[in-house]
This record gives sequence, C-alpha cells and structure tokens, in this order.
Amino acid sequence: MKIGVPRGMYFYKYYPFTKAFLTELGAEVVPSPQTNKEILDMGSRYCIDDACLPVKVYHGHAHYLKDKVDHMLLPRLTSVVPKEYICPKFGGLPEMVKYSIAELPHIIDVEIDLYKSKSNLIKSLYEAGKMFTNNPYRIKRAADKAVREHNLYQTSLLKGNLPEKYMGEADIPISHNGPLIGIATHPYLLYDGFINMKLLEKLSNKGIKFLLPEMLEKKVIEEKCGMLEKRMFWSSGKDFIGSALYMMDNNKIDGILILTSFGCGIDSLSIDYIERLRKKTYKKPFMVITLDEHTGDANFNTRLEAFLDLIDRRKRL
Repeated sequence: MKIGVPRGMYFYKYYPFTKAFLTELGAEVVPSPQTNKEILDMGSRYCIDDACLPVKVYHGHAHYLKDKVDHMLLPRLTSVVPKEYICPKFGGLPEMVKYSIAELPHIIDVEIDLYKSKSNLIKSLYEAGKMFTNNPYRIKRAADKAVREHNLYQTSLLKGNLPEKYMGEADIPISHNGPLIGIATHPYLLYDGFINMKLLEKLSNKGIKFLLPEMLEKKVIEEKCGMLEKRMFWSSGKDFIGSALYMMDNNKIDGILILTSFGCGIDSLSIDYIERLRKKTYKKPFMVITLDEHTGDANFNTRLEAFLDLIDRRKRL
C-alpha cells in the first residue's frame, strides 16, 4: 500500500514522525520530490488565487502524487500544542485540495488537535492506524517508534544539522567562519530551496553562518514570548516572534533576516510587532524578504547582497 505525503507546509517538521509511523504499520511512504517549477505552476493553477505561496506549493505536490499512490495523507492540523492553534489554512487544507484537484486517491484526513489535551493525538493515531490493522498493540508500537524518531530528528536540528542530513539527502555544508545572521521564518519557507532561491546554500557559499529557529530550544522561545503583554495562541506566530526576539537580543548575531510569504495574515502582524520593537530597542541590520510565485532570482539576490553588505560595513565600523 503506497501512502503519498506532499512535501509542503509542515513536511520538514513532522516527516520523520510520519514515515516511522506508517512504515511500522507496513505502508510504503512516497514523498513528493523537492519543489520545482512544474510543481509550483501546478499549485498556482489548481489553488485559489488569494492563497499564500506555501498553500499553493502544497497543492502542486498533491497534484504530483495523485496518480502515483493508493492513498494520500493530508492531515487536518488544528493544534499541535495544548492551548494553541496553528494557522487556519492548515485546518482547511484537506477540503482545499479535495475541491481543487480532481481524481485524487483516497484522502487520509485524520485531525490532529491537541488544544485541550495531548491525549487527542493518541486517538488520532489509532484512527489512522485502523486503516492498516485492528491490533491496538501494533498501532501503539508504531506510535512509540514515531515519537522516538521525532525526538531524534529534533535533537539533530538543535545540534545545527539541516533536515536533509537527517533524511539522507544531499546536505548543505554549513560554514564555520564569517558573520552570523539569524533567519526567522517558518520551516516550509526555510527548507524549500526552490521557493527561497536556495538561500541557505548561497549563504554557506559566501562563508556566512546562520542560526535558524529549529536550532533554538523550545524553552528559549517560550521565555522570549513571555515578555509579550498577552499570551500568544498561534503556534507558528509564537515560534516566529520568539526566535526573532532571541536573535535580536543575542550580541553574537550580526543581523536578522525575515522570510515571509505574500498574503500571510499572521506574519503581517508578527513582523509589524518585531519591527516596532527593533526600532525602539535594537539597532542590528534587519531585512524582510517577501516571497511569492513571482519572486525572481535576480531581485532576491540584489536584496540579499545589500543586506550582507550592510552587515559587512557595520562590522568594519
């Protein structure tokens, strides 16, 4: 039984968990390939016009897989942290894909909702596992293996490794000299080299070191978000703001780069808050780069070079 997993949205956050769980239950996991122009064009064609870039990319990956697998995993991610929600578009993805792309295989759209309790995850895993077996002990064994694999993956990222290295793909060599910049963004923008114009590879080739949100412990982000007047109840927004505040407050970091996608409502509020706080308290080089399906490599490179030149001048002065 082949289960397709689109390489988009939270793929780079939960794929090791997903693969371990489904493989232990006897499924053959088939991820879509890395994003390319054809996948992006298909996503833009079949997705609604006002969707953000990551949602369009996700549609393109789903379209790529539709004739190659028996089932497709499109989980309905409502909440992955107790008392917090994700972006609403995560919860609506199964319906968006179902009604936009014709002739899809059977969709596994099990809901993941940890808002009230983490025990809901167990119920969701058992619901998905029943597709493969009625033996609850086998499902539990698969869930335990998935949790172990997820913890190993998170530890690998904390140590400074990139997802490609853990997944056995071609890894980007990380520079150990040159200035250090912090990149505050979401995994679906940071690790998709096609839509971010191979940002990490370009920085590494220039000898630039970088600190990424996944390289920060959760307690660090929680501590930084504790300075907010009200508790942040958007998980993605909290990680975004918390990592940016840590990077601004860390004297070893020479500049901060923000990656966002056009049309993201949560990011627009988060970036406005970060910029106002930076102007009031911090004086580090700071740049926001907005991505969409029309972003060109030349324009991206020009802005990136300007940002790096600013860091270089500040260091010399």
